[in-house]
Amino acid sequence: MDSVPPSKAANASPDASVSRVKDSQTIELEQRLRKRRLGMSFASYSVTFTVVLFFWYQQMIPASVAGHFALYSLLINGGLWLLIHSNLNLRLRDPSMTALQMIICQWPALWVMFFLEAGQARAIFLLITIVPALYGILALNVRQFIWVSLGFLLQYSVLHLALWTLKPQAMNAELELIQSFAFILVLAEVALIGGFISGLRGKLRLRNHELKNAMARIQELVNIDELTGIYNRRRIFQVLSEESNRYQRAPGAFSLGILDVDFFKHINDSHGHQAGDEILRKLASCVSDGLRVIDSFGRYGGEEFLLILPQTTLAGAQVKAERIRASIEALRFESLPEGIRVTVSIGLAEFQAGETTDDTLARADKALYQAKEAGRNRVIGAENKAAEV
Repeated sequence: MDSVPPSKAANASPDASVSRVKDSQTIELEQRLRKRRLGMSFASYSVTFTVVLFFWYQQMIPASVAGHFALYSLLINGGLWLLIHSNLNLRLRDPSMTALQMIICQWPALWVMFFLEAGQARAIFLLITIVPALYGILALNVRQFIWVSLGFLLQYSVLHLALWTLKPQAMNAELELIQSFAFILVLAEVALIGGFISGLRGKLRLRNHELKNAMARIQELVNIDELTGIYNRRRIFQVLSEESNRYQRAPGAFSLGILDVDFFKHINDSHGHQAGDEILRKLASCVSDGLRVIDSFGRYGGEEFLLILPQTTLAGAQVKAERIRASIEALRFESLPEGIRVTVSIGLAEFQAGETTDDTLARADKALYQAKEAGRNRVIGAENKAAEV
C-alpha cells in the first residue's frame, strides 16, 4: 500500500514492500523461463539422440553407447533442473548457468565420438556439438565466450588424445587436422557474432535503465508535491479512494485528519514566502517521521494537509494527532525570529459505514473549523454519526 512521503527512507517502506513482492515475482518468472530454456536444451539432446540411434542402427556404435548417451543427457538435464527448482542456481554468479550448460553438454557427444570408428562420422557429429554454442550468443559476453571456446577445445583435445592412445587405428591425421582447424574457425566466428550481439544487448540494457529512470521520475512528478516531497493532492486522494475500497471489501476502522497551519498567511506576509516554504517543508518532514508504514500523508492545498490513518479509530487518531501537534509546536525555523512558534489545528473524522469519503472529509473539515474557532493549536474529532443520533 502507498504510504507516507517518498522523500524519506522510512516513507518508502510500503513501496519497498511492493518492490520486494515484485522482486519475488520477477525471480519466479525468471526461474520459470530458465526451466523453459532447459526444456529447449533437452529437446536439442533429443534431436541429437536420433542421430545417435541412427549410428547404432548402422552398427557404427554399440547399443550400450546409445544408452549411455541417453542416461548422461537425462542426468545432466535432471541435475540442472533440480538446481533451478531448488533455487540453488541463484547463489551462482550466473543463475542461468549458460557457460556451464554449454561445457557439460559436450560430454555425452564426446563419449559417442570416441566410439565412432569412421573419422567422417565424427566430423558430422562434431557439427552437432557446435549447436550448443549458439545458445550462448544471446547470453555471454566476448570474454565468457572465449573461455567457453577454450573449454570446447580442451575437451576436443582430450578426445583426440584418448583416440591416439587407445584407438590409433581410428585416427586419420590429415582428416583430424582439417576437422580441428575447421572447428577452431567456427568457434572463432561464433565468438565474434556473440561479441557483437553482446554489445547490442549492453546498449539495450543501458537504454532500458535510462527509460526506467525517466519513467520513475515522471511518476514522481505526477504523485509528489515538489515543495514538500510528500504526496500531492492528486495522489493523496487516490490513496483515500483505495482505502475506502479496502474498507468496502473488509470493513474496519480508518480515520482521516485535515491539518492546517495556524496564521500561515500572516507569517507569509510578515516574514516572506521563503519562511512559508521552510515551514511547509519542515512540517511535512516532521509529520512523516511520526507515521506508520500504513499511514499516508499529503498536501491537501496551500497550508492544508490530509492525513489517512488505516486501522485506526477516532480515539486512536486523536492520540496520534495530538502527538503530531505537539511535535510541530516544538519545531524551530531559521527563517523566523526566535520566540515565534508555528502551530497547527487538526480536525479528525472516522470513516463510517454508509457514507462516502466526501462525507468523512466534510466532517473532518467541520472539526477543523471548530478547532480554529476554539482558539487554534488543538485537535478536535468529529463525533461519529451513531453518537450524533
